[in-house]
Amino acid sequence: MSQVLLEPAVVTKGPRYREIAYQAIKEAILAGRLEPDQPLIEEKLASLLNISRTPVREALALLEHERLIGPRGSRGLYVRTIARKEFVEMFVANETVEPYLARRAALLATPSQLTEMGQAIQQGKASAAQMDIAGFLRSGRDFHRLVGVASGNTPLTQFVVSNEERTDLYLLSYGKAVNAATMHASNREHEAIFEAIAQHDPEAAARLVIYHTQSLRERFAELFNDQIEGDENGSNEY
Repeated sequence: MSQVLLEPAVVTKGPRYREIAYQAIKEAILAGRLEPDQPLIEEKLASLLNISRTPVREALALLEHERLIGPRGSRGLYVRTIARKEFVEMFVANETVEPYLARRAALLATPSQLTEMGQAIQQGKASAAQMDIAGFLRSGRDFHRLVGVASGNTPLTQFVVSNEERTDLYLLSYGKAVNAATMHASNREHEAIFEAIAQHDPEAAARLVIYHTQSLRERFAELFNDQIEGDENGSNEY
């Protein structure tokens, strides 16, 4: 942990140290600065954030509940390694739910929600142009979250976002799956979904989400292969 992984917390009015620690550590994980199998030592994290260990401990408990981190025997908490089997299961789960959310979003999205979706897509394009994989994945999570928010179904939105975070953690660790071509294709598909939602066309929105997931399966075909070298074909539960 010699590199700058976390910025010191800056708290002004009404400090909520647990939330600050939670967001900072989570962002570092999902940006790839804290990598799979990396130990999470409370004292070092607290020092990096310039806060006490108690809110860091509470933040780690939240991240463990979200299954972004986990224990390994009696050796403390580590950033989780997501197994291929878990990645596939989460992908299939979202593949089932998201057409419904897009259909509802096309019926219910407000102008401000549409603006936010458009901004997420533009951020995805900017990240792809800079070959910023972590930024691209973040923009995709934001877009899918905003579609869920517009649908008005909070539990399903939270379910999708949680799965997206862990599938992105897998993609970050796998590395070569995400390249310029896959990023540009996903951005185009997000834009098509957005246009259907903006035109309040629920059937087109749902259809384009299905097309997007099928296209992702083709682009990430090797990740859906049971014989990926080095994969345990099971979960690495710790």
